Amino acid sequence: MRHVAALAFFLKRSEDIIAAGQIKSTAETIHGLLRLDGERLVLQWRAVRETDYVGREIRSDKEIDPLREVELPLSAIASAAVRASWWPWSGARLVLTAADLRAFEQVVGKGGLRLDHPAELVLRLRLRDRIAAQEFAAELQLALAELALEGGISDDALPAARPAADRLRAGGPDVRERA
Repeated sequence: MRHVAALAFFLKRSEDIIAAGQIKSTAETIHGLLRLDGERLVLQWRAVRETDYVGREIRSDKEIDPLREVELPLSAIASAAVRASWWPWSGARLVLTAADLRAFEQVVGKGGLRLDHPAELVLRLRLRDRIAAQEFAAELQLALAELALEGGISDDALPAARPAADRLRAGGPDVRERA
């Protein structure tokens, strides 16, 4: 079954520097889109950076980065879940867990996203997108399960994804192994 789903996300981060008679304040907003397209997950995003300078002169600069796109094979993803925020009026977060620490290497770095943990990509969502995020996570989980059951995890897939697929094809862990 071909899975197609999309979900908007955003990230905000800021940095302030106060030094010898001047203040530099930078606010960065990243707007992006996640798209599940068959056996791949496509991430697209664009960063907008606003920098305010206060010192000998007062000015604001705005910089818009070019659109970036990264395609990840589904075999690089271990799971997807929506985490609610403790504050009821803030949006939820979609957490993608990697099957291998190299999975999100293409999305970090200059002009990229920052990760608090190399195995997790945490994307902030608007409050109104919470249900859509839960549907997206469920669709992604279903696609991951189908891929594993069909044997769609190939030899060139990330190494950590292969043992999980082998267990699924074999019918799961043996009950005697748990005892």
